[in-house]
Amino acid sequence: MIVNRRTTEIDNIQRRFTEVLPDTVTPGAPLVLFLHGSLQSGSVARNFTGNTFDALTERGCVVFYPDGIHRHFNDHRVGFQEKAREMLIDDTAFLSRLIDLSAGEYATDRVIACGFSNGGQMVQRFALERPGILDGIACFGSPWPAEDNVLPELAEKQKDWVATPVLSVQGTADPIVPYNGGTSGIGNANRGTARSAIDSARHFAALNGLNPQQTTTGVSGEVRVERFGSGVPGTAANGPTVELWSIEGVGHLVPSPKQLDAKIGPGTDKVVGAKLVSTFFKL
Repeated sequence: MIVNRRTTEIDNIQRRFTEVLPDTVTPGAPLVLFLHGSLQSGSVARNFTGNTFDALTERGCVVFYPDGIHRHFNDHRVGFQEKAREMLIDDTAFLSRLIDLSAGEYATDRVIACGFSNGGQMVQRFALERPGILDGIACFGSPWPAEDNVLPELAEKQKDWVATPVLSVQGTADPIVPYNGGTSGIGNANRGTARSAIDSARHFAALNGLNPQQTTTGVSGEVRVERFGSGVPGTAANGPTVELWSIEGVGHLVPSPKQLDAKIGPGTDKVVGAKLVSTFFKL
């Protein structure tokens, strides 16, 4: 495994990212983007996830961890009011640059974009602004915002959405983004209203042209999997499948063996987020 810290310039701003490569990159390898949450960075995200996404290089993947500006990405929520929004940072251009860079240097083909919290919201914005570029979306602790919490100019772009497999993972004891919907954030860092986990999954299903009321459900212990589209819950996506993993009693995190701060809620040893991504997107 090879790890490099790199920069690229967008709108006269030096943007940073961490790339993690297999020892030998095979042409046609998938590119996995992992976008960190609020107040994190690419390096922090690697540690936060217990380096479990780094391990996707063992499957031949190229993994990029972009850094947000002032530790945030300019996502699509009205309630998001951080420096990245004040500066009108074009993170879609940044991610587009990384996708093009990876394709040019490593001949990567498929692009799977994963994001935690603010990073997941940014992945959603990217999919609105660059429809059809992503081959898969994975959102951790980042449900789709309530209708009145999506920037109007981006809400209009939903009509141009291109059906894309979506994996959504959320803990039922999330203290920052409520599982059942409601106000997201901590104190003054209010992010507006989020949909509930199931309403978010239904919204993705509708965007993908699926019946948002028709699901197949699988339950194993403290984990519930609801699948929109064909196939068995917990297996690889079949077409524009949407799958919601609800993990009982788990907080605001990406499931991994890593022990994290209790302030974000309990962790779990039942699932590993990176393994869910690997299975669902057939990496």
